[in-house]
Amino acid sequence: MEQAVKKIAQQAQLGLLYEVSCFPKPGLVDPIDSGSHNDMDYFTFLESSVVLLPFFEEFIQVGYELKYLPITETFKKIRKIGVLAENEMLHVTQNVNTHKGVIFSLGIFLTICGRLEVWKNDVSLKQFQMEIKEMTCDLLNDFENLPNDKSELTFGEKLFVEHGMTGIRGEAQSGYPSVFDYGLTFYDKYQGKNNEQLIDTLMFLSLHVEDTNLIKRSQSISVFESYREMANNFLELGGYSTESGLNYLNKLNRLLKEKNWSLGGSADTLILVVFVSKLVKLGYLKK
Repeated sequence: MEQAVKKIAQQAQLGLLYEVSCFPKPGLVDPIDSGSHNDMDYFTFLESSVVLLPFFEEFIQVGYELKYLPITETFKKIRKIGVLAENEMLHVTQNVNTHKGVIFSLGIFLTICGRLEVWKNDVSLKQFQMEIKEMTCDLLNDFENLPNDKSELTFGEKLFVEHGMTGIRGEAQSGYPSVFDYGLTFYDKYQGKNNEQLIDTLMFLSLHVEDTNLIKRSQSISVFESYREMANNFLELGGYSTESGLNYLNKLNRLLKEKNWSLGGSADTLILVVFVSKLVKLGYLKK
């Protein structure tokens, strides 16, 4: 079991490293530039990716140890681990938020790996997704009893009140459809073309993810439609592997940097897709 815990946690870390290493990513940090993020660079992400590994192992371990608890109770326990992981991330990055969003999601995925003992049981993707839904079934309760004074609301809470957008909470409560219903199938159709595979999947995911990071930076909910049209144009041009697609991608990257937009939510989802795909290839999860 100990070896399996380490191996699974390493796949989560690989997801972080794969995402930050692929390029060019519109508005995002990669090895070439920092996109729309002047407060961080590629090396900031490497530092963060390293310090999070012990917490990834702890999520799995706690999932295993608390497997007989009601799953919603386990979720309350791991949210505390998530806060500790965030604090360590902020310490090593000098208070720069590199991975806060994906710590939340990977914490759920890793805990369920431990709870279901994926190293010895035949766990299907469907079963794994159902466990996510059960674990996060009360997550939208976070939106209940919000203060009437909008100045006291977080950006995510404002989006919910004004537009009914549930962001990552809704994605989690629905069992991460952007990962299991869209992303995995698209990602896995590529063979041995890592950068192309990652970039094209990122752009594909941006068509399906409710990216509140993009909305926050643009301060406009209507940005979704205009951006998604551009992402779709990139894919219709043949994606990363074609000259016209790559030229369009570079143009899109310049545009997002000029506007200070970023696809943080889509990038987090790419990490989850890579992680789950790795688990399938290693035999921990079954299609």
